[in-house]
Amino acid sequence: MKSTESSNLSMWNEQGDNVLVLQPFMDSIIVGGEGCFLLDADGRRILDLAAGQFCTILGHNHPKFVERLREQSARLVHLGDQYVSPGVLTAASRLAGIAPGNLTKVVLLSTGSEANECAMRMAKTVTGRTGMLGFSRGYYGISLATHNLSSISDLPGKPDFQPAPISQFKLLTPACNRCPIQKQYPSCNIACLDASLELIGQHRENIAAVIVEPILSAGGMIIPPKDYLLKLYEATRRLGILFIADEAQTGLGRCGRWFDIENYEIQPDILVVSKTVGNGYPAAAVIASDEVARKLEAKHFMHLSSHQNDPLAAAAILAVIDIVQEADLIEHSRAMGDKFMESLLRLKKKHPIITDVRGRGLMIGMELSPELDEDGDLAFKMAMLCEREGVHITYSFFEPVLRIIPPLVITEKEIDLAVSVLDQALTVLETNNVRLIDVIPKNCRSSDVIKGMLGASPGILLKKMWSTSPQQWLNKLRSLQGNG
Repeated sequence: MKSTESSNLSMWNEQGDNVLVLQPFMDSIIVGGEGCFLLDADGRRILDLAAGQFCTILGHNHPKFVERLREQSARLVHLGDQYVSPGVLTAASRLAGIAPGNLTKVVLLSTGSEANECAMRMAKTVTGRTGMLGFSRGYYGISLATHNLSSISDLPGKPDFQPAPISQFKLLTPACNRCPIQKQYPSCNIACLDASLELIGQHRENIAAVIVEPILSAGGMIIPPKDYLLKLYEATRRLGILFIADEAQTGLGRCGRWFDIENYEIQPDILVVSKTVGNGYPAAAVIASDEVARKLEAKHFMHLSSHQNDPLAAAAILAVIDIVQEADLIEHSRAMGDKFMESLLRLKKKHPIITDVRGRGLMIGMELSPELDEDGDLAFKMAMLCEREGVHITYSFFEPVLRIIPPLVITEKEIDLAVSVLDQALTVLETNNVRLIDVIPKNCRSSDVIKGMLGASPGILLKKMWSTSPQQWLNKLRSLQGNG
């Protein structure tokens, strides 16, 4: 008699004991990928609306991309810091060619965390200052410095975040649909930025740089108003602070331009790319302006790492740039983004549980009603219901916001499939009492971990942290208004 046991779960049971579970895993064991789909051990095709870890903008197993990496790996994979290959020189030239303005000097690295750390070190060297500035809902990486600047590290007493670097400060995130200082945009005149800078006070004189995600993905798929970022940029010019654009998820065409900061008409001093620039291969880069580069070289700045300017990373970057251009994926991302947004807005009219749909290009957030998220697990339930029907989707921290960040090669037919599954899942959430125990992964390594996480109610903790404005900000704003 043929066994009906899932091949996925069998593999977990037979070989899963030695996997250290640092985050829960889905039940599916992925054995292959093609375009926007993943293929698991049971033969299921899963539409990937997360592009891996928001990296595979060309889709999984893109044949031209794979062939370019195969060709390079047959010639040369790795070099030390003392040499460069022809491909590294070409990749640096091509990145400088598509970067905005006078961003012309490039170093190739391996991850976003490393690249942001490098950019922070550059800023400190150039300015002679030690402070860094981020957003209260920002996410910048997993190293000690980048993690502490990120919003998810705002949990006191966690030893793995210590010792925290000093002189790291945060701006209130301009989330206009839930203003942190209870104002209305645009009549607020960007008061949240004024309040943030005033509260930082004299520390402004020691801030080397501000790191800006043009769209705050983990923080809730928040798109800062253009006039907010322009006003912030003007403040950095006035205060001698460098402006770093972190384009980990938004870069290489996802938002309808090569880099999303171009949509704000801002010329950053340093631009950081990772994730999308390697299409899933671990590649990153820091692109500095001529002025920054001159000051770094004058001060003999050095940054050395094992996988700096590697030939294989260069080949990945070059392949991504070439394929995006050849397939006109920047225009395609705009067109498919419009199609996705229109479809989701129709879902919003049908499902009251949807409170907002926002995005640019193929970077879209669909927010669900926080009032229905008392246990902090609404987005998790939605993701699990979609996973069960063959659509992989992730969600942000804080409020229940689904993140739709697919490969740029997604088609109208695949968008229709995604919207159909989202429609079904929303209907189930609205009409049925969905039990967590029925939708969580069943594999032997993740089930207990998820139950423990949900038992601790992290969603409620995070929601309480961010659903109301800290009293210190409100007091400061009132004092500023009183002085005005």
